[in-house]
Amino acid sequence: MFIKIVKGDKMKKLILVLLLAGVVPAQTFVVESVSGDVKYQEGGSESWVSLKAGDTVGDDIVISTGSNSSVLLKGENEQFKLGELAAVSVSNIKTMDIDELLLALAMEDIMNAPKKIEKNSDNTAVYGTETGKDNKPIIKSNDFGIKRLNGAVELAGNGFEESAVVAARETFRKYPGTKNIPSYRIYFANILYNKGLYEEALDEYVDIQKLKLTDEKRAEVNKKTESIKMKLLSE
Repeated sequence: MFIKIVKGDKMKKLILVLLLAGVVPAQTFVVESVSGDVKYQEGGSESWVSLKAGDTVGDDIVISTGSNSSVLLKGENEQFKLGELAAVSVSNIKTMDIDELLLALAMEDIMNAPKKIEKNSDNTAVYGTETGKDNKPIIKSNDFGIKRLNGAVELAGNGFEESAVVAARETFRKYPGTKNIPSYRIYFANILYNKGLYEEALDEYVDIQKLKLTDEKRAEVNKKTESIKMKLLSE
């Protein structure tokens, strides 16, 4: 199956190959350590179960942490630490290359079109510190969509930046209210920018400009937008 992506005035073409016949083996992790309140949810279950050291978790597991809680997972080739007030799908704890990221973003675009009218009542954020060290957004809330975004930030912090962007996009789609929080939107747009995915980053920054931004954030977004436009013009 071939997916052709055409974006921008220069009609840049990107052809990505999705091998439907090849199935990526399911990844499992062993829980190395648990601190505080850490729970998991399996498959389509609505029940949350306490996670313990020594447990094994697979791709169909979602892990969620409470305040002052964390969990350390160890896989065959990867290790991942999830901090407090965050949630992550084990399936997102993986290394991706740029082509895989672009394919995943293309699939997200397909799933987002046509856009449905959805209520934003999911977003019950309680704003705390806007950003923490390394300019990472830290917004504490009981809202699960925000927990998922915190989990995506943790993915990036653990070196899974491509997968973090995909996890964030999935969250923005499933919890549309979270798209209105500038700190997260800018954080993940900056990842795209830093990886040289300028057209994809530009789409994000243009959309972010429609949000209610502080003067500082608007200046940052405007600067990145102009920088990308100059880069694209020079190509």
